[in-house]
Amino acid sequence: MQGHRSTLLAVCLALGACAGELREPETTVPLPIAVATAAPAPCEPAPAPAPTLSPRERRRRDRGPSDGNFVFSHFSAGVFSTIIIQPATYFIATRVGETGHGLGPAVGALVLGAFLPPILNYTVQWAVGRAVAPGRDRFWPGFLVNQVSHLGIFIGAVVGGADFRNIGHATAIVLGEAFLNSGLATMTAELTRRPRPTPATATTEVIVPVLEFKF
Repeated sequence: MQGHRSTLLAVCLALGACAGELREPETTVPLPIAVATAAPAPCEPAPAPAPTLSPRERRRRDRGPSDGNFVFSHFSAGVFSTIIIQPATYFIATRVGETGHGLGPAVGALVLGAFLPPILNYTVQWAVGRAVAPGRDRFWPGFLVNQVSHLGIFIGAVVGGADFRNIGHATAIVLGEAFLNSGLATMTAELTRRPRPTPATATTEVIVPVLEFKF
């Protein structure tokens, strides 16, 4: 009886093993994995490119704004110096032309009348402008414009037969030059003024104390 019991036990174990092998393997379903995606950052507008300036606008920016006090003082000095100096130079030129004989006195009078008034007038004009705004304008641009304008008026008056000993003729010439030449010279001096000096950027110096221990 014990032999049959052991035989049945062995058969049962064998059947159980066979049934385990015939059973289908369970399929394991992978658990869903949540992937955290970062939200896209809002698009920031690109910085606007710096506006490109033309050479004329760049020079105007470097020169800075106009100075009304300089313009008024410069122009006024030219007007008053012309009214005072011009008749005196014309009187001297006339006296030189009347002295002596020949072509020499006439040429000397023309040279004095053509070149002496602009030198004296604009020197006064430039000195006053320099006193108001030191180093703002250059001497030569305004002087050359004054000289050319004076030569045009003087040659036109000589060719036109103006008499510098006539008070009416001399007054018209002097007043015309006082306002025209001085205005052109002042405008030229203002347009050709020197660029403003660039202010130095302030730098902050940080001093860090260092402690040294000796044992």
